[in-house]
Amino acid sequence: MTEPKKILIVEDDLILSMLNNRFVKLLGHSVVKSVKSGEEAVNFATENTIDLILMDVRLKGKMDGIEAMTEINKVKEVPVIYITGNSDVETKKRAEATNMMAFCVKPLSYEELELIIGRVNQ
Repeated sequence: MTEPKKILIVEDDLILSMLNNRFVKLLGHSVVKSVKSGEEAVNFATENTIDLILMDVRLKGKMDGIEAMTEINKVKEVPVIYITGNSDVETKKRAEATNMMAFCVKPLSYEELELIIGRVNQ
């Protein structure tokens, strides 16, 4: 079992946010906050201690998830797992320029999340 992680969930779909929240808790980690926009993610992540971010790419607001991670990385390095319905090459290339651990297509399965979070300590 890996050390419990403090995880920020960034997802504007309420049902997917709740599902990701449940998966994180079942894996023995804690959700420090769930937010719906890139701006909220930047504000929270830069002012709080977190170990990992589950980040949707397409978000409500002016900033997408990749832009939010670019801003967060200017302040601190936090690993990110992108979860997206948008798996085109250009989006993935933009995501790879951040501190990306994984690029997953929605919906994210419990088993997939367990495998990826297990790699955080490696």
